[in-house]
Amino acid sequence: CVAISQDEQRIFTTCNEDIAVLDMASGQKLADLKGDTELITTFAVKPDGSHLVSASRSMQLVVWDLRTFKIERTFKARDSHILAMDIDATSTLVATGLADGTVNVWDIDRGYCTHNFKGHGAMITSVRFHPSTENLCLVSASGDGDIRVWDLKQRKCTSVLKSHVSAVRAIDFDESSEIMVTAGRDSVINVWNWTRKSLIRTIPVYESIEAAGVLRIDAAAVFNSQKGRVVYSGGEKGIVRLWDLDSGEELFTQAKDRNAKHTFVDVMYLPQSGNLCAVTNDQNLLFYSVEAQLKRVRQIVGYNEEIIDLAYIGNEHKHLAVATNTEQLRIYNTDNLNCELAYGHKDIILTLDVHSSGAIVATGSKDNTVCIW
Repeated sequence: CVAISQDEQRIFTTCNEDIAVLDMASGQKLADLKGDTELITTFAVKPDGSHLVSASRSMQLVVWDLRTFKIERTFKARDSHILAMDIDATSTLVATGLADGTVNVWDIDRGYCTHNFKGHGAMITSVRFHPSTENLCLVSASGDGDIRVWDLKQRKCTSVLKSHVSAVRAIDFDESSEIMVTAGRDSVINVWNWTRKSLIRTIPVYESIEAAGVLRIDAAAVFNSQKGRVVYSGGEKGIVRLWDLDSGEELFTQAKDRNAKHTFVDVMYLPQSGNLCAVTNDQNLLFYSVEAQLKRVRQIVGYNEEIIDLAYIGNEHKHLAVATNTEQLRIYNTDNLNCELAYGHKDIILTLDVHSSGAIVATGSKDNTVCIW
């Protein structure tokens, strides 16, 4: 699990039973939120940035104070694992989706369950509060494709939306909050009218989707959408694709890096910087600029595996070339730990060497090739 604070100053990421807190600008680790020896299943950060709520296999909900990085309170989260979580716009309520199909809403500051919703026939794969603080509505989706809308004031399910045939992994709203977008592993994006709770259109994307969302209108303008409403998606192909929300037309498809094998397990939209942050299955964070036609502007490597060879490059020795137990060459900036992944080999890099000028790197791989960089 990975999350980025709303002010885009901090990155939060799981590391087994702990959560690491990183400074976005420098990449430095600020703190480790020590877990309870059980793996973290999901977590969410309050929009105001003051607290983080985490859930683990111990079925405990833990509220962390992000000013002191200490536990503020814990409470028991029923008798099933929590798989999905979202916090409302007021930073007051947290919704949790459980493996047994139950959806709970908790008062974060007081530590008690305010709502207990049942009706799904499969495990919960996604939950999302409606952006409007007046509506007090929650949307949940399950592994069988059903989407349910819960009214927190009436304490009941007001709509059941049926169109997906597999797990729904993403729920998002446009800026007007009148259009809802859902996507999942059935390889489609559905666009819904929120007021009527009716399906407007289905966009076939022909890949299993793990993340989708709506770009801000000013950011989407660069892709010549008719009304400036653009949906992004990411999944098993390991690329970001953009779709016109109104016509269903594909507006842009990223070119995949040579010999890249990764898939995307999540893609987050960062409106302040205008970037999309993709989380790969090999534990890397890839940042793409929307304004620059999804050009990659930054990478953070989450796991290096076994270090096989390394050497300084450049005249000032500010960069480090690293060969790990993967097919990519990794170039680290030693000032801020930013990393550039160089794709070219098809198998593990076994050796590397740097020219005396510091500007050329040679790598030899298990694929029986030598690459000059």
